[in-house]
Amino acid sequence: MMNRRDLARGALAGAAMVALAGGKAASAGVTVDELQALEALDPWADALFSGDPVEVERVLAPEYQIVRSDGTGYGRDDYLTVLPKQAMRSQFRDIVATAHDDVMVIRYVIVTDQTIDGQPVEAVAPRLSVFRRDGDTWLIAAHANFAKLG
Repeated sequence: MMNRRDLARGALAGAAMVALAGGKAASAGVTVDELQALEALDPWADALFSGDPVEVERVLAPEYQIVRSDGTGYGRDDYLTVLPKQAMRSQFRDIVATAHDDVMVIRYVIVTDQTIDGQPVEAVAPRLSVFRRDGDTWLIAAHANFAKLG
C-alpha cells in the first residue's frame, strides 16, 4: 500500500519529468556538473540559513511548492510562514543534476541541522529540487524534503 511519502515522491518526480521535458517527448535533459548545480542550490541554502522570509522569497519562483516527508505541502506564500530553523548552513553531497532549457532538476543528499515546527529533522537525507532560470537567477520552483521529522 502506498503511503503519503510514496505518493509525494511520485508526484514530484512526475512533475520534474514534465518540467524537464518541456512538453517535448523526444527532448532529453543534459547532465549538469556539480558546480553548475551549486549555482542554483547555494543561494537557496543561504536564504534558508538566514531565516529571513524576505531573503527566502527572493529565491522562490511564484509557482513554488514544497512537500515534506510527513505529507504536508505548501505553496510559496504559506511556506514563507513555516520556514525551518537552522543551526548550520546546509551542505550538499551526491549531487546529480540534469537541465533542459531554463529548468534544472537536482537530486542530492543534504547534511543539515534543522527543526521544522519544533521537530528535529533527520540530519542526512535525500532531497529533490526543481529550479528554473529567470534571467541570471535560478529560482526554486519545487522541492521535496524526504527527511524524517521528529
